[in-house]
Amino acid sequence: MSDQAISPLRPIEPWHQRLVRGLLYGKNVDRSARARVRVGLCMLVFAAVYAVIGLRLVMFAVVGDNHGSRRTAAQDAIATARPDIVDRNGQILATDVKAPSLFGEPRRIIDKDEAIELLTATLPDLDTGEVRDRLSSKKGFVWLKREISPKQQKDIHRLGIPGIGFLRENKRVYPNGVDVAHLIGLVNIDNQGIAGIEKWLDTNGLADLHRAASPPIGCSGRSSSRSICASSMRCATS
Repeated sequence: MSDQAISPLRPIEPWHQRLVRGLLYGKNVDRSARARVRVGLCMLVFAAVYAVIGLRLVMFAVVGDNHGSRRTAAQDAIATARPDIVDRNGQILATDVKAPSLFGEPRRIIDKDEAIELLTATLPDLDTGEVRDRLSSKKGFVWLKREISPKQQKDIHRLGIPGIGFLRENKRVYPNGVDVAHLIGLVNIDNQGIAGIEKWLDTNGLADLHRAASPPIGCSGRSSSRSICASSMRCATS
């Protein structure tokens, strides 16, 4: 046997690597050409990444964030006040008061378990499972509790939880309780009329009533232009 060292066999290159090398470099290409090809590929990759980022920024600028639009829509909805309902003597039967409501922004909450624990401890009537489901969603805006008390708002504000905030909504109150409730009707949690005069107001358009410049027919001069007289509406709702 010859004393000459036998050089090890070169491993066989897989076919797909040979194909890629042939497409990129061709045959008999020197080292500098390969380096230029690699630099070009890196430039193309970075250009594609920056193009995607730029496209996303343009989409956010043109279309806008869904969370921002939902929150703006919610603010617009709760900003519309309903006119007072008064009797023929000008006594208020139904009016609006401002009440804070609790909302969450799941994308901004850092520690959701801690936030849920603090909120349920401050508001014992909150359902832990329901709050967890809402804060675990991918939505930008979720309601947690509508119409909380000022003390509850103050206690939650002291917790300093990121992504938890408040919106002031219009809450409908009836100073005389259930008196003439069959005529006045009632509203739902979104301050929308679902029966009686309250429903008639939504059906016939609150905007026209808000623009009215004179007191309603059948009411005394003490009622404002944003008031509806229950006695004058009795026939309309019957």
